[in-house]
Amino acid sequence: MPRKSKMTDEERRAYSAKMRGELEAVMDRAYDAMVGSEEFWAAVMRTAANLTHPDRDDRSPTNCIAIAAQCPHATRVLSSGDWRKAGRFPAKGSTSIRIWTPIKRRTEDAQDVTAVPADGGQCEAASGAAEGGERRVSGYKAGPVFDISQTDGDPYELPAVRLTVEAVWSVIAEVDEVPEAPGECDYAVRLHLYNAALQRITEADAPVCGQREAEVASAAHVAALILGITPGPAVMPPLAGVITQGKKPLVHESAVRVIETGRAIAHAITTAAKGRELVPAG
Repeated sequence: MPRKSKMTDEERRAYSAKMRGELEAVMDRAYDAMVGSEEFWAAVMRTAANLTHPDRDDRSPTNCIAIAAQCPHATRVLSSGDWRKAGRFPAKGSTSIRIWTPIKRRTEDAQDVTAVPADGGQCEAASGAAEGGERRVSGYKAGPVFDISQTDGDPYELPAVRLTVEAVWSVIAEVDEVPEAPGECDYAVRLHLYNAALQRITEADAPVCGQREAEVASAAHVAALILGITPGPAVMPPLAGVITQGKKPLVHESAVRVIETGRAIAHAITTAAKGRELVPAG
């Protein structure tokens, strides 16, 4: 079987522009769905929680939106190269998920690169940060990744740190006793997560009427999913029809804030649980 010929520089640029355009279209459709469909908003929150792992940087909130729009039940997303390192490979016929990945250039060349739409998240950007001062992120491109459901190969156990609701209660209440009444512990934990989000998301952050309450509920929802406990509802913020002069709609900022807040709350509780040796081994 003859080897596939390499693309020329012009063909590579054209292909990159095509993939970037397709991903931008995915993002536009996702933003529209996030203000029109409670179900899709919840899918984005679920995706963000599923892609929060203790052994690697999380996918950025923007890429969680992109992944939810293309593979809403994703649980572990890696490049084909990283899957091969884990003993797995993209299954025959599988279609890649496109996400924003950093373009890294040496500092002396970076000024010649036109930046493409920024990812807006912390982790993909961090992975493309300067290496020894020689490279930096000059923009973003549409890069291919695959969910574990799209791969074959060696068995793979999803890394996870899950706590019981009793363990979470022990951390937040700083006690070892669990409320005796059925359901009381669950309610107390969900209330704590809501109040923790309420302290982090202000009216100034979410000025539209009803927006703050929706974001707080959704951030608590994300935190609960990450911790592995029964969540309260994910509430879609009332942002349909709101016009912004920025390149991204207000729902983008809202989703980023919600996901980052939920992750921060879950991280704080997990860290405290480790200190109290409440996190199960493995």
